[in-house]
Amino acid sequence: MDYRDFTKNELSGILDTIQECVRSRSDADVMNIVAKIKGLLSADNAVCALGDASTGSLVKILNLDYPEEWGGIYISEELYRKDPVIKYNYAFYRTHHWSEAVSLFNGKEQLDLMNRATDFGLTFGLSSGVNGERCKGSIFSFSARQDRFEGRHKRILDIIVPHIHQALVRASERTARIDVPLSKREKEVLVWMKEGKTNWEISLILLISERTVKFHVQNIERKLNAVNKAHAIAIAFDSGLVSI
Repeated sequence: MDYRDFTKNELSGILDTIQECVRSRSDADVMNIVAKIKGLLSADNAVCALGDASTGSLVKILNLDYPEEWGGIYISEELYRKDPVIKYNYAFYRTHHWSEAVSLFNGKEQLDLMNRATDFGLTFGLSSGVNGERCKGSIFSFSARQDRFEGRHKRILDIIVPHIHQALVRASERTARIDVPLSKREKEVLVWMKEGKTNWEISLILLISERTVKFHVQNIERKLNAVNKAHAIAIAFDSGLVSI
């Protein structure tokens, strides 16, 4: 990812948000972070939730400022079981525009739901989530009345979502610090991953081959049940394996 695509204010906001995710311990903390992400994305509304992909249900919802009337309808009619954005998230767990979800899940029920959402100003959106192994999968959704979400906004979510996911899980389940059996070398690699070093740079620092670094990174991700490097680092912060 080329960080030159971001403005200085965006980069500063991303770093500040990640640090707040690490410090976060409560639902209120998570809501404050979601509000900051909403600002970074120039969104109008934001909501996040933990859900169960096997049943299509949402087990916890933190609504920052979605319309309350729509929220009531959404929950009482269990619209999350039909929502194309939820379906897309559970299927792929990647950052996407709502239009991408609708293009794939475009049955009558899905289209009717999206039309009803438009009546409440929820017209355009950007969503992302993480399929956690030790918890339910997450979804973070940001909406706007105008089509203002750009490629860099998707990249901002790509960077931040693994961290805010950990904060949401921590606040929701009060997960205990885990004792992950990482080897000495894996811990060394993890420390340099946290510093933002590439596999090649870590290989030079530790005087080992790039292939060996990649092997250690894969082991770290597997042991931490992480979907990528960023997610592994977020879990490592949460577990006390690394510090700021």
